[in-house]
Amino acid sequence: MSAEQIDDGAHGAAQGEKALDRLVAFSDAVVAIAITLVVLPLVDKAMDAESASAFFADNVTGMISAALSFVVIAAFWRTNHVMFVHAHGYNRLVGRLQTLWLATIVFLPVATALDLAGPGTDRVGLGAYIGTMLLGGVILRVQAIALQRAGLSDRAPAPPLRHWIGAILMAVALVLVLLFPQYGALWLLVLLLEIPLGPLLSRRPR
Repeated sequence: MSAEQIDDGAHGAAQGEKALDRLVAFSDAVVAIAITLVVLPLVDKAMDAESASAFFADNVTGMISAALSFVVIAAFWRTNHVMFVHAHGYNRLVGRLQTLWLATIVFLPVATALDLAGPGTDRVGLGAYIGTMLLGGVILRVQAIALQRAGLSDRAPAPPLRHWIGAILMAVALVLVLLFPQYGALWLLVLLLEIPLGPLLSRRPR
């Protein structure tokens, strides 16, 4: 049995562009629902609030968490969208990874609600919140690698450190929030380091 046959058995036969379009359409629908669910805990609180000023005063942390989740889901969707724009099919491995990625997207509103339910400094809630983001980001990167190795993407691979810098910084934020939960989701600010580090790590050696 050849190496190609073994790989086909592990990853499955590649699906064509029509199947890819259906996968993307389904994924877009799931993401649209999830990004809407992010704000539902705030809607419930707004309905119970005595006044608008009281609602805004009591839910600053919650609004920040919801806004972060909204931005993260939107950023994940864009990354996933661009990845599949450059693809001309997918195999079984990529399909399974897509399903797992969608599970993280669907769970993120739950993690956001857990964070909103607490004081914003709960180690478990914060860990679930940032950990879900980390898992989703890692899956996207593994998907991109799987597509390229299967010859199903015409996108040039990024330098390894540039490809993983976002996930590395998210992992750092997760460790910091578990060690020092009193600072809450502020540890996500370490992700801003990707702005100066990204172009630096994208430089290819001459």
